[in-house]
Amino acid sequence: DAIDRFDEAINEYNFKALVLQSGEDPYYSVDMICDVIKKIKQIENVLIFISVGETGIDGLKKMYEAGARGLLLRFETGNSDLYEKLHPGYNLNTRLEHLEEAYKMGYLIVTGGLIGLPGQTKKDIVDDILLTKKLNAEMYSYGPFIPHPGTPLKNSPVVSKDEVLKTLAISRIVDPENAKILVTTAFETINVNARKDGLMAGANSVMLNITPTNYRKSYDIYPNRAYTDDSVQKQIDETLALLRNMGRAPTDIGIK
Repeated sequence: DAIDRFDEAINEYNFKALVLQSGEDPYYSVDMICDVIKKIKQIENVLIFISVGETGIDGLKKMYEAGARGLLLRFETGNSDLYEKLHPGYNLNTRLEHLEEAYKMGYLIVTGGLIGLPGQTKKDIVDDILLTKKLNAEMYSYGPFIPHPGTPLKNSPVVSKDEVLKTLAISRIVDPENAKILVTTAFETINVNARKDGLMAGANSVMLNITPTNYRKSYDIYPNRAYTDDSVQKQIDETLALLRNMGRAPTDIGIK
């Protein structure tokens, strides 16, 4: 089913880049991910990003050899004390090492942080943006922290949309020429006008969800995730209409 979905995305919807995202799920071994990458490459030589958490440096090498060329791995916060408080047993330096070594291997780096983490300061967010540039990011990924009701942070407040927009705008100022700045699904979840607002604030990239609809609710990283029920075609049509209305030209979809 998964390979059929990739075939559909490439040949029917004309996607040029795909993100394989599982979160840090121990079910998916590096070898399993490599097998999926190789099968996609047999369909078409599209740009494949992996977003599977920390796999170890050897894991990154194996996936690069299999054909992956992008790594989506947020460091979440560059404040090491805050990071280790939110990730007991994990170390920020290990996370950063993955990003640094991946860049040396030739990966395109997509990274960034969460906005509105408990205990985070505005200076932390600015420092995170500067760290993102230092990590040679091809794409900046910043979205609001949305607490999940099944976690210890369930009672944390959700950051305002203005704080997200300020972060996107500062990212554009920090890297005005090269950065691809993403409007994240999390931002779209807290703000129905996130795409237009984000693109006007300095972002220039969006992500569409091509996961089969019957599986989307299983990816329950925060409540009421945007586009859980929308078809791929509906997402494409709405995105293209928005971009054309804004005078923007799409590069990865909608062009045969």
